[in-house]
Amino acid sequence: MRIKKYVASTMQQAIARIKADFGDEAVILHTRRLRRGGFLGLLGKPRVEVIAAVEPGRPAGAKRKKELERAQEATAEALRSLQEEIRSLRQLVGERSQEQASQPTVWKEALLRLRQQDVPEEECQALIERARASCPDDSDSSRAWEELAEQVASGIATVPPWDFSRKPVIVPLVGPTGVGKTTTIAKLAANFAMLAKRSVGLVTVDTYRIAAVDQLRAYANLIGIELKVAYTPAELRRAVDELSQNELVLIDTAGRSHRHAMHMAELRSFLEALPEAEVHLVISATTRVRDMEEIVTRFADTGYERLIVTKLDESTALGPLYMLPRLAGKPLSYLTTGQTVPDDIEIADARHLARLLLGDKP
Repeated sequence: MRIKKYVASTMQQAIARIKADFGDEAVILHTRRLRRGGFLGLLGKPRVEVIAAVEPGRPAGAKRKKELERAQEATAEALRSLQEEIRSLRQLVGERSQEQASQPTVWKEALLRLRQQDVPEEECQALIERARASCPDDSDSSRAWEELAEQVASGIATVPPWDFSRKPVIVPLVGPTGVGKTTTIAKLAANFAMLAKRSVGLVTVDTYRIAAVDQLRAYANLIGIELKVAYTPAELRRAVDELSQNELVLIDTAGRSHRHAMHMAELRSFLEALPEAEVHLVISATTRVRDMEEIVTRFADTGYERLIVTKLDESTALGPLYMLPRLAGKPLSYLTTGQTVPDDIEIADARHLARLLLGDKP
């Protein structure tokens, strides 16, 4: 604390000097009146003695005032910036509203349908713009709707079923927990073995989930095909080699959290034992687009080449189905629409998917 004594003719003068030295932060500790001059102080002029102090480090009054002024200026600038941003947003919303108001009814309804299906806004606008460019006659609503369906279909990459000219086709299914990999494998095995009359073998490395092996063995017995269980990458390699006389070998893997590094590393170690395999990533249609983006990125190290989407019957919006092949850069191969084996599975078809997404014509 800095302390200083002041002697002045009046209290006002003393306070003025204290403020000049210490600013408004000064504290008066003591005051007294006295006389100076004359004989032993007699007949001397009255004076005032003031002892004042200030905490060290506290800015002087003038400096404090400048700091407050600068803070006020910064606040005012931030407020002006916010007001400008609000004006820009209002202008943008106004332009968008005006643009939508100027659109013919068919495109308004189409845009609404895409949004209801959880297609991201940028994709909605891009699809409408491309469809309008290819169909300038807005009065022909049927033609406009067909063109929009074509635009949606062109954005969904699909791939035909397997070519069995090479033998065997080795297909591991990977994906997060709970997406239905085991049921999907059973559907594929039943369709190819019983309907397409292909020779099929099964391998499971899902030895973590309770009764997972028993579930797949029950399916294998019903279909009449062989099932092998592998606990290590070496056992997986050996099991696939033993089933190599089959045209198709389907491999069920344990569901893995894409956020668990150790689990993902373990999954990769199994897949590295099968460099010739065609890995399929299985994702539920109920997954949000944001989560799909993370999943396809985290599973990229598995080297998946195709996508299978499950649980279409449980999804209320199919926008994620449109976005998935775009996010992954890989085609869709199969879709599942329920739990029934061998039914409720179909080959992915872009035009059919587009009509599912768009629904009935407006």
